Amino acid sequence: MKCHKFFINFFFIFYLFFSQANSLEIIRDTELEQFTDDIVSILLQNSNLESEDLEIYFIKSDQVNAFVTGGQNIFINTELFIKASDYREYAAVLAHELAHILGGHIFNTSIEISNLTNKAFPIYLLGIIGMITGSTDAGIAGIMVGQASLNDNFSYYSRTQEASADQAAVKILCNSGINGKYLIEFLKKIENASETYALDENNYRSTHPLVQDRIGWIHSSLLSYSECDYGSDEIFANKFELLKAKLHGFTHPHYETEAIYNSTKDADLYATAVSNYFQGNHSKSIENMKKLINKQPSNPFYNELIGEIYFANSDYKNAALYHGEAMKNIDKVNDLYHMMMGNYLLTFDEIDKSIEAINNLKKSLLINAENAYAWYLLSRAYAQTGSIALANYATAERYFLIGERELSYEFAVKALKHIEENSPEWYRSNDLIEILQKEVSKR
Repeated sequence: MKCHKFFINFFFIFYLFFSQANSLEIIRDTELEQFTDDIVSILLQNSNLESEDLEIYFIKSDQVNAFVTGGQNIFINTELFIKASDYREYAAVLAHELAHILGGHIFNTSIEISNLTNKAFPIYLLGIIGMITGSTDAGIAGIMVGQASLNDNFSYYSRTQEASADQAAVKILCNSGINGKYLIEFLKKIENASETYALDENNYRSTHPLVQDRIGWIHSSLLSYSECDYGSDEIFANKFELLKAKLHGFTHPHYETEAIYNSTKDADLYATAVSNYFQGNHSKSIENMKKLINKQPSNPFYNELIGEIYFANSDYKNAALYHGEAMKNIDKVNDLYHMMMGNYLLTFDEIDKSIEAINNLKKSLLINAENAYAWYLLSRAYAQTGSIALANYATAERYFLIGERELSYEFAVKALKHIEENSPEWYRSNDLIEILQKEVSKR
């Protein structure tokens, strides 16, 4: 992922995207990403599309919404997850968005855009170009502005697609062993949310058919699937409740989280551990997390969170220890886990720890080479081991990703003077110089 500014707040890593007209806060969380990927994989099992083909972004927002943009990008607001009462409601939303992609609605929308006013098209196009060229911060904001600028003709066109996506979602859900009626259950929540945000130009009513019409179409579709009354999966249900609690603690005020999650249940301990962390009451957070870990010591997300809390308190030994447990127990280690471990190890300022940090950061970048913060950490790690040429190379990669072309060029040139010839970094430094040379010379 490309980013303008990259911050770490315990297990969440935000990307802030700015434009004059719009501001999005995209969050990354391993637990949320893996849970979503597990459901998407089930929903796609009867299609030619793989979950790896998709880019799913989570927006920190108090509005209930989800949408698809050009290509195969799905955006989901955190409040949508929180407002869902059951994991099957969340699955129903995912099925609806996947139906847009599988139905080619994004391609059809691009054709329809060409028939709209010249005012709307350049804004939307600017967003798409931004994503292609690496300026994802401007790109996503541009697409959002473009959506808000489209005229009523497109809104009507979108409603037609929504009806088709609802009916296709029922088919996807029922063929995947998930009760399709939960799409109706969630639509009822959408209706309430639409009333709440009736004056907001970005609410669901602006681009979606009337909820009652949609419910009628879904009821009709369900008649074709007489055996769609599937029960709940207990594992998914438990994971959903814990993740919903964690998200609530992260996105809602402390007093609200404590009012809702006020028992000694696992979900309540989890929610208030997160909420207290942001209140600065770290001792309470650690107390809650130790209770949870005592019940389930192999839960990677519990170990991840308590490790981050220890890190915030400069207890680097415990931070690395617990995060190591998280990495050992998670089903699939992702780029964030390797990056966070690299960050923790750098705090020891010891050569052997720095070398270990380099190994983790290189693994992180092998999974996701577009993480600018991981390149920053890698440059620090190389500098700590005395590998200045490699530190310059990593810095060049970082500046390239955040759009600082002149600085990227300067550091690539510095790296090339002393870097080992014919190494991967040597070839990549040459590539960067070749890419940037013409662009920099024009300035």
